[in-house]
Amino acid sequence: MDREADIRQWIDMHEEELVRDIGELVNIPSVSRPGQEQSDDVVEAAHSMIKIAAQYGFHTENCDNRCVKILYGDGESEVQVWGHLDVVPAGEGWTYPPWDCTRKGDFLIGRGVSDNKGAVITVLYCLRYMKEHNIKPCFRISQICGLSEETGMADAAYYLTKWPAPDFGFVSDCRFPLCYGEKGRCVVILERDSVPEGIIDMTAGDASNSVPAEAVIRIDRSIDMGDMEEEALRLGVMIRREVSGSIVSYTINGTPGHAAAPDRCVNPIGLAGRLLKRGIGLKKEEKHILEFLQKACLDGYGKELGIAVGDPVFDDLTCAGTVLEMKGRTVRLTMDIRYQPSVNAGEMVEQLRKAAERYGFTVSAEEHRDGYCGSIDSEEVRALLSAYDHVVKDGKKPYVMGGNTYAGMIPNTVCFGPGIPKDYSELGLPAGHGGGHGCDEIQSVSSLKKAMEVYIHAFMNLNDLYKVRSGKRKNPES
Repeated sequence: MDREADIRQWIDMHEEELVRDIGELVNIPSVSRPGQEQSDDVVEAAHSMIKIAAQYGFHTENCDNRCVKILYGDGESEVQVWGHLDVVPAGEGWTYPPWDCTRKGDFLIGRGVSDNKGAVITVLYCLRYMKEHNIKPCFRISQICGLSEETGMADAAYYLTKWPAPDFGFVSDCRFPLCYGEKGRCVVILERDSVPEGIIDMTAGDASNSVPAEAVIRIDRSIDMGDMEEEALRLGVMIRREVSGSIVSYTINGTPGHAAAPDRCVNPIGLAGRLLKRGIGLKKEEKHILEFLQKACLDGYGKELGIAVGDPVFDDLTCAGTVLEMKGRTVRLTMDIRYQPSVNAGEMVEQLRKAAERYGFTVSAEEHRDGYCGSIDSEEVRALLSAYDHVVKDGKKPYVMGGNTYAGMIPNTVCFGPGIPKDYSELGLPAGHGGGHGCDEIQSVSSLKKAMEVYIHAFMNLNDLYKVRSGKRKNPES
């Protein structure tokens, strides 16, 4: 049997085990939260990954509960493959249980099946294939699974203080064929004190990088909200009204998803601002606050804030309000902004500050991560792309994106799969469901199996490359 047929046969034979191991990780609600990155559930996911890898005979390391490392091969050069075991919160509105790995035909449904537990198991199975077939690369492969990717990637930053960066690396946390650039990310917290008494409470979201499924705003019952509910019906917006004593709660539904993809989301915070500001009994300052929520959150590109900008390579800046909360009489809005490498982040935040101040909001905190635009001309990158073209043959080209991965932090690293687009309309899920960070997160089993082929060929291509380089070092005159 030739190598191609053997790879496909082995992958087919181990499909049920692949799904089982992904399911073991999905069953663990390993949500990383700011300040709680090493929670019991996240650490449990690390231990589970170690156990899964160890049962296949791999040497593993726990890197101080920041990352898990799985090792294979030997040699002077090190190739690192990064993924992560932490996930964003499940949120509300799921059709299927988020902490079960439900299989429907070709699809797995559950939090983390796509981002990023399905991918880390897929990479592990590539190493398993090579190990069981005695394919020994001339370089060291370190599969590194981080535990706080979703909350700022302090795991990778910590790793690089104690262990070396790779000679080459790739991140298994994007779509194929290969991502060579990412937008920068700015997380800004806007606050306003002295919220008028007519607004009792505001809440939405629990992760800074995800557009929430719903926003809840509680209003004093004595306030006349005019034709707000009729307007919601006209717009096709789901809104639920509940009365408790002197308070009316309005729950406004949107379409959740990744903060970097406003074209796939409808932000309920912006919708809430648009609808509730129609209340004729609201005071001017109360309307002011709601109008700001609409301007800041509804369009997804920062147009109403004066920060919208396009780019021929990176497309549009994106701007999403993701978390809304009130403490006492102070309202706080967290915003996730993905900006092109050409944008001056300081000037952008200054413009945002000016726009917010007109509505009584101030910038209380901000975090930045610069974007990058790398090269696709290295021999290693060409080795990866050759493997993808050999297996998939769809002619797709490398790209840049708004999502942030470890590739922006780790030297000599690109983002390489395993996402292969798949039509899952047959599942009949509500609009907006199925994507990463959204409800009913989906992964295609056949896509993972195809990705496994790509990765195995990529490792073999890299092996050929490093063998040639090693020979040249030994025979400099050849």
